[in-house]
Amino acid sequence: MKKLIILLMLSLPLVACSKNSSKLTGEVDASEIDIGVKIPGRISQILVQEGSMVQKGQVLGYLESREIEGKMRSISAALKEAEEQFEFATSSYQRIKNLFDTNVVPKQQFDEAKYKYNAAKQKIEAVKGQKSEVEAAFDEMAMKAPIDGEVVQIISHAGEIVSPGYPVITIVDLNDQWITFNVREDKLVNITKGKTLNVFFPALGKNHNYQVSYLSALGTYAKWRATNEQGSFDLKTFEVRARCREKIFELRPGMTALIEMPASK
Repeated sequence: MKKLIILLMLSLPLVACSKNSSKLTGEVDASEIDIGVKIPGRISQILVQEGSMVQKGQVLGYLESREIEGKMRSISAALKEAEEQFEFATSSYQRIKNLFDTNVVPKQQFDEAKYKYNAAKQKIEAVKGQKSEVEAAFDEMAMKAPIDGEVVQIISHAGEIVSPGYPVITIVDLNDQWITFNVREDKLVNITKGKTLNVFFPALGKNHNYQVSYLSALGTYAKWRATNEQGSFDLKTFEVRARCREKIFELRPGMTALIEMPASK
């Protein structure tokens, strides 16, 4: 009997706190970017781990593609051959031009040398253009971070084959964070866009001021249905987002946020 009384006494403050609480529970959210590939291939390396902090432009991993690697070897060989042909055509043209200027060779021979020179020049330019395209595809074999952020998920690993557009790594932008919580519409009277809210984060043991930046009604699934048909109506649930003007370095997506409801006027 004594044990039962003690348990009841311990539970009373908890019930009282819950009943009189004027706080709403939300959570930290942030922008996430899925990094995929533009070309098909097999992942050869992943250079980061979940939790790694990365900088914009940093290489996160590599693909291997026999097709692109083969094209790169072929175009490099073609460019070398085109450069040799252009060098030969240039020296021949210059030599024939000097002879033509002194009336040693006929104009037809000069025209032929000039034609070969121009053709060799056009070919080398065309091959260089093709090489630029292959190099661009080759560069896509390196997966790079588009922003500064933290790696939160590695979806595909070394050895796996991935298709264009398929996500490989997810990065969270810690510079673009907010809190999200839901409020029944009859409780929105003191929560308006631009309103400052006092938010406590249990994981940090700190309070911070946040400003309401977004309000939007959720779908019909989130309605509060009336129980009394006479003079009653359904209430919608609204999603509310708020942002902090200062950077909170320790904050991470998923952390609990306790929002103090503004007092009624």
